[in-house]
Amino acid sequence: MKHYLKTASALFSLVFLFSFFTVDVASATSSCPSKERLSAAIQKTFRQRLEIVNVKPAGSSGLCQIQIRFRNQNRLIYSDAKGDYLIAGQLFSTKDGKNLSREAMTEINRLTKEEMKKLDSLVAFSVGKKGPVIYFVTDPHCPYCKKAEQIIEPMAKEGKLQVKYVLFPLKFHKGAKEECISIICDKKGLEGFKNRYRSENQCEKGKKQINDSINFLMGKGITGTPTYIFPDGRYHSGVMDKKALEAKLSKTK
Repeated sequence: MKHYLKTASALFSLVFLFSFFTVDVASATSSCPSKERLSAAIQKTFRQRLEIVNVKPAGSSGLCQIQIRFRNQNRLIYSDAKGDYLIAGQLFSTKDGKNLSREAMTEINRLTKEEMKKLDSLVAFSVGKKGPVIYFVTDPHCPYCKKAEQIIEPMAKEGKLQVKYVLFPLKFHKGAKEECISIICDKKGLEGFKNRYRSENQCEKGKKQINDSINFLMGKGITGTPTYIFPDGRYHSGVMDKKALEAKLSKTK
């Protein structure tokens, strides 16, 4: 419900602001305000100075996409072509319903080769020995992850996929972090994960691996489960059906 309200609020804000600068958007060119102008506008509006990484047109929307660093994460906000308005919300395409903000976030937070090596060091256990590799970011309490597992596990057993599990216990799932640490410390693997294994063994190695996983993933803009990370460093948050997963893998070989 909270997620729905936030999305609805963002959409309302977007529609509301469009009513003010529709004329400006219609006549806008591909140019965007300077970083200096936007930095001043952001500081005045949000009462804090944020690092602007990049500014560019947001596709054919007439808006400008502003990439900022906030709490060591890459984030996006938008402005009109003159920099008179700022929009802190998600941008959707009415043609096909795509979340353009999510797609852009995936691109700007794409993992580098070095980061992929770091991710590999955070793997708790793996399933499958043949096929393309995906990193599956999951939480033992996550109900949506269970749906995703029902798709990826049979594919792994059939030799169509190799799944490397990265444990990412969410803060609001009480006890999930302790379970994840126990699974690593006692080497319980997939079965322990599926059975919600937990022991008193909260070894330092397990604590460090889980904390490193949380910090690393949060730093890449990943905040929810399930999340699939592909060989090309791009990721997708939310359950993917088998057809969508196979299509994505065919593009990242």
